[in-house]
Amino acid sequence: MTNINRHIGLLAITAIVMTSCGIYGKYHSQVTEEDQAIAIPSYKDVFQDPYLIALIDTALNNNLDLKVAHEHVYQAEHALKAAKLAYLPSINAGGTPVTTFVSPGNTFTNFTFASASWEIDIFGRLTNQKRMANASHQQALDLEQATRTQLIAAVAETYYTLLMMDEQIIVADSAVANLLRSVNTMREMKKAGMTDEAAVAHFEGSYFNTRAQVENIRLNRQITENAMRLLLASNNAPIQRGKILSSNVQSIDSVNLRALTVRPDVRAAEHQLERAFYNANYARANCCPSISIGGSIGWASGGLLFNAIGNLLQPIFNGGKLIAQVKIAKSQQQEMQWNYTNALLKAGNEVNNALLSRTSYQVQTDDLTARVESMTRALDATQTKMRYGKGTYLEVLTAQNDKLAAELELISNYRNILQSNVDLYHAIGGGK
Repeated sequence: MTNINRHIGLLAITAIVMTSCGIYGKYHSQVTEEDQAIAIPSYKDVFQDPYLIALIDTALNNNLDLKVAHEHVYQAEHALKAAKLAYLPSINAGGTPVTTFVSPGNTFTNFTFASASWEIDIFGRLTNQKRMANASHQQALDLEQATRTQLIAAVAETYYTLLMMDEQIIVADSAVANLLRSVNTMREMKKAGMTDEAAVAHFEGSYFNTRAQVENIRLNRQITENAMRLLLASNNAPIQRGKILSSNVQSIDSVNLRALTVRPDVRAAEHQLERAFYNANYARANCCPSISIGGSIGWASGGLLFNAIGNLLQPIFNGGKLIAQVKIAKSQQQEMQWNYTNALLKAGNEVNNALLSRTSYQVQTDDLTARVESMTRALDATQTKMRYGKGTYLEVLTAQNDKLAAELELISNYRNILQSNVDLYHAIGGGK
């Protein structure tokens, strides 16, 4: 044992020297305490439609993707616990009796009751494994939050799309009813000799085209409802909802760009970088000696038997395998650095696009509203002219189609404004 202690002392001195090579280096996060203190609004603060809040709550309880993400957290948590327990000795009970024949009639029987082994973490192998496990656990937590934020945004996006389709169907149904009245009017005018078959056919064609358009919107609405039920993890869940014009969103007026460093997917990218950092340390530690102490207790022919042994292994020649692993680990660390930087750039780009989109759609609202008013006046005017024989049926037909198109586009723009707020909520990471 004296020789082992001497070797351990020498290796301890070597470990101090090796520390300067980064084996024990600790990763320094690029997220400050001030960044972590930045308040991110909760979905209940941003989305103020009670029907939408109820759907989001249901999705958060039932969604299967979120459940899978939670299981990943559970697995990473227990992997971290296992890494922490690696510092403790490994103890095994039980054994097999061994009988040794020394000479005829002279035998010895040994039986081991328990054995133990303990790796001494002088060069940081266990420490870096534990830190890698901790980084993986934190990454799993971040990915779970990212999945949660993505789910909330998906439910909100689907909900607002349904509100848009509901309103578009109401407007299009009204247009179909008006066209049907126009078709009947044109048929009566034809009987009275005031118009011809071409006029009747044009109005009938517009009527059937608009009906087909409404049916297509209804089909897309059913598909969208199915998509919502998939998010809710229920094939028959009712999707209660309000009206698009009464659905309120608390506008996010300003964004602290430092908040992007704590966005879940950005944090996950940094924890991946942290894991790569410790993996590089671990690869370097593998080039250093490994020290372990083992022992056993048992029974021999003459009584109890105690045994203790120390092992010292120093890699000498391995065909360049360990050096190659160090280089690969360092390259992977650089790769994760680029991924983290790219995640930050993408986050900033998404915030800028969401802010620009919301501003643009809000500006378009006034013009699109004015367009609907103008098309309504144009339709009234052309219908009046036609009643007095001063206009043509084509003018009336064009005005009807233009009014419907303007109304549908205005409704779509309302949805785009709501969606831009969803995109902004998602882009800043979404609070709990």
